[in-house]
Amino acid sequence: MKRELPDVKIAIVDDNALIRESVKFRLNSLGYNVVMEAENGREFLDKLLLNTAPDICVLDINMPVMDGLETTVHLKKTWPGIKIIFFSMEDSSIYMNKGIQLGADGFVAKDAPFAELNNMLVSLANRSQVA
Repeated sequence: MKRELPDVKIAIVDDNALIRESVKFRLNSLGYNVVMEAENGREFLDKLLLNTAPDICVLDINMPVMDGLETTVHLKKTWPGIKIIFFSMEDSSIYMNKGIQLGADGFVAKDAPFAELNNMLVSLANRSQVA
């Protein structure tokens, strides 16, 4: 299940450290380059000011300090090139619609098979390389 795309830089933003580490481990094992992690949107935005922006952000919706919805608004204003995948346990239909309105590029439920996240990443990475 290795991906064929070169140097896709990924950020993982989730308030649950176990989920962040698990997703990072799985993505690294597939050959992705996880370049940034944060436990909330504010921390992620602060890190973006000091680092090279990732290509794709795997973004939890419900987090303390700054949630994924508010983070998406800021990202689309300042870093519109970052693709956003909402990654949540919440009802996907509600957040997919809200996410599309805000500019998110996809939604993957946390309880979905990991292949769904990989497929979404490959799809977004392919779109980025075509653009």
